[in-house]
Amino acid sequence: MLYAHVMSDNLLIDSSTYIPAKGDTVLYEVIRVASGVFLFLDDHVDRLQYSVRLAGVELPLSATAIRRQLSELLHANQVQNGNIKLEFHYQQGKAEHHAFFFIPHRYPPEEMYQTGVRTTLIQAKRPNPNAKIQNLLLTGEIDRIIAEKQVYEVILVHPDGYITEGARSNFFTIKDGSVFTAPEADVLPGITRKYVLRICRELSIPLVEKRIPVSQLAGMDAAFISGTSPKVLPIVQTDEFRFDPSNDTLRRIMKRYDTIAGL
Repeated sequence: MLYAHVMSDNLLIDSSTYIPAKGDTVLYEVIRVASGVFLFLDDHVDRLQYSVRLAGVELPLSATAIRRQLSELLHANQVQNGNIKLEFHYQQGKAEHHAFFFIPHRYPPEEMYQTGVRTTLIQAKRPNPNAKIQNLLLTGEIDRIIAEKQVYEVILVHPDGYITEGARSNFFTIKDGSVFTAPEADVLPGITRKYVLRICRELSIPLVEKRIPVSQLAGMDAAFISGTSPKVLPIVQTDEFRFDPSNDTLRRIMKRYDTIAGL
């Protein structure tokens, strides 16, 4: 039995009985637990507070209360590895409901880190890309495409023809030892993305944040996604575009990230 932390009375209930309330806006975070430790917890809390400011609402819990409830949830469940989702529901801008609970996770097997994964492109635009706001219609369409095309991730293309990010990840390419990714204004500022950018600076890897048209994928040496569950994951193919999952620059970034995360 897994427990969920539900509502403002700090109640712990069986997570199988928890049904998320319907709200006009849902802000959320997904935090990974590895060996009983929250990965980058402070970064996630900071981003949640940032999303709240962008959405023009107020967070019903302090950062201290969020950390305390997460610790209570982890202790109650005695889970060593997994993903916890934090949901904050709002009706017409007023906080109505919040819950923290374990969700199914899909960590790539080691083989995928060696051979890379397949992805596909779709045209989609997030209305507020910097804020982590739940979009069930987009999520349902993404799940359908992933199942239909048997790919690991869907990469979003802005209507103007440039790549922004993955549906559940950030997207990067590599050319001649330089790393390219969309500017932060166009994407969700992912926690793993933040550390990838830091790693590039630490390792003196040239980093370029600019809009990349789909047509330029043909000239890229390598590509990868980053995220809470996939970490830094090589891409071997995106539709007709193929990449080298063994690229040296990519491997250096992967190794350094695993060291920082303690994975």
